[in-house]
Amino acid sequence: MTGAPAIHAESIHAELAAVAAALDAARTQAESGATVDLAGLDARVAALCGAVRALPKDDGRGLLNDLEALLGAVDALAATLALQREAVLAAPHTARRRAAAAYGRAAPPPHDEPPPDEPPPDEEP
Repeated sequence: MTGAPAIHAESIHAELAAVAAALDAARTQAESGATVDLAGLDARVAALCGAVRALPKDDGRGLLNDLEALLGAVDALAATLALQREAVLAAPHTARRRAAAAYGRAAPPPHDEPPPDEPPPDEEP
């Protein structure tokens, strides 16, 4: 015996399911407009993948469905985040307009032109 801790497929199975559930919860949060904290996810998944690779082949193959479920959860979250990003890019001044409306002022123009009553700056030759 080498003294290394034994890696059990059952515990890896449970951890893969837990990460997939966390990703599903993050997707639900993102769909509701909440921010999502994915810090540490990459390290957690990398550790799980390393643990699966360390298993005997037959045990590792037994986790294929769990790994596919994890991949599906990652893909679903990525799709949700991509849709949110597209929505934000399509309306970059929406938050500014909502804030201005809340305070009873018109939203400033989305470009950096001087107000119409202000003369343009003098240009030097």
